[in-house]
Amino acid sequence: MREDSKIPNNRVITETNPSIPKEEIDLLEYIRTLTNSWKIIVVVTILFTVLSIFYALYLPEIYKAETLLAPAQEEQSVGSSTIGQFGGLAAMAGITIPSNSNVERVFATLKSRVFLKNYISNKDLLPVLFDKIWDESTSSWKLDDNQIEPSLDDGFSLIERAIDIDKDTESGLITLSLSWTNPEVLAGWTNDLVKELNERLRQKAIMVSKKKVGYLEQELAKTTLKDMRNVLYSLLESEKQKAMLANVNEDFALEVIDPAVTPISRVKPNRKLIVILGGICGIFIAMFSVLFFDLIKKIRYSNKQKNSS
Repeated sequence: MREDSKIPNNRVITETNPSIPKEEIDLLEYIRTLTNSWKIIVVVTILFTVLSIFYALYLPEIYKAETLLAPAQEEQSVGSSTIGQFGGLAAMAGITIPSNSNVERVFATLKSRVFLKNYISNKDLLPVLFDKIWDESTSSWKLDDNQIEPSLDDGFSLIERAIDIDKDTESGLITLSLSWTNPEVLAGWTNDLVKELNERLRQKAIMVSKKKVGYLEQELAKTTLKDMRNVLYSLLESEKQKAMLANVNEDFALEVIDPAVTPISRVKPNRKLIVILGGICGIFIAMFSVLFFDLIKKIRYSNKQKNSS
């Protein structure tokens, strides 16, 4: 009877030993569970690493071409001092004095649907943008029964997403970049976009200046007030100077500081980082799965114990 009475006493002492915190016991149990399942963790980690390798190799290589730009300053300074002297009189006469060129508007034009669709159409870029379904030998599209030819809107979506504009608020310099899978065409596209944008805005400015010159000349013919004629003469001189600069200045809105060159190395994907992150995710998912299924087993075992009692 003495030996039998010692057994439960020893068990009670072991189960309720106050010197070992419950959190420490749980942690040791988790570590023991993970250690016993190390093979599963290794297999899952290797599996995720291999999958991440295939995924990294599957992703297309993306290159980036950049050009450094600065807002053109010549147009902003033309006639500003003389016009400023008569700004109030011009407003009274209903004549709007144009403000300085807005860089945001310039780049809004660059990323506009009309400008980019015209650029794609003029350069015939749809076969290049959708080269996977273009047959160079027959100069036709390789389409399935349920496919349709890519449109200019489809090309616009691709080009618009590939353009990135970064403006330095301190220096005022602008970095225009274009990202694409083919590095050979990137530099040409980037430089051509700036050239086409300057040309478009230059022609528009010339047309607007001609209209303003015609309007100001009509107003001069009708006005007899000396002060108002001085205002109109100043505005007329300013518009003629703008038209002259627009005709001779190719970098009308944006001055190219550093043109784009053909990129040598890709910017995406970072295959090493993808594989490392895949392996780390595999480790954590494997550990979580082992602990989760171990908890499920404990819950089932506990329910069986309750049902049997």
